[in-house]
Amino acid sequence: MEAAPAGTNETFLHELRTELEKTQAAVERAEEDHSHRAEVNRRLLQILWEVHVQFETIGVHLAIDPPSTVFATFAEYPTQWSFRDNFDFAGLKAIELGDRAPGWIGFTLRFAYYRDGDGVSRLRGTFEWCDGESYHRYAGWMRTMSQAIVYDAPDEKVDLDALQSTLKELVVQWYAAHLEKSTEPFVRYLKGKFPPGPTYSKESYR
Repeated sequence: MEAAPAGTNETFLHELRTELEKTQAAVERAEEDHSHRAEVNRRLLQILWEVHVQFETIGVHLAIDPPSTVFATFAEYPTQWSFRDNFDFAGLKAIELGDRAPGWIGFTLRFAYYRDGDGVSRLRGTFEWCDGESYHRYAGWMRTMSQAIVYDAPDEKVDLDALQSTLKELVVQWYAAHLEKSTEPFVRYLKGKFPPGPTYSKESYR
């Protein structure tokens, strides 16, 4: 190993090399994480759009966010489509499918990224629904929203096979409840199958 030029601090150079190596490793990990997140989001969008299409066949409209025109190009709407090449899948923070059928307003399947108490990035899937309304003197009519946590895992450990299996069962139950024209069996399923999330109130639009 060549001697350092006169006046160079060897300790400083060693510390600098170490920090640069750490920075490179962190950037490489972040790129890997973004690649995995992009694949997860692509799969979720594909699944949720297919759910949207299938529900439309029984006259039930589910609104997807982000809108399909943002992430997809259609050759024949709604079944023949492809992903837009320029869509930022890794940058997508949340995806949701909201039920717009009469009596089902507020029923929403949502996937969103968040950081836990240790700063770890995670993906959480929730299904929320309206558990009734009440009148508040100063706020007016408010809806009580309940949640079921259908999936939760660190970004890097999201298991697409397990996630798809959970979604398949949930969507079948949701679809069947619509065919039965009753929200009750689906709510019972959500409460019995998944851990509860936080309950909160939101304004009721009457």
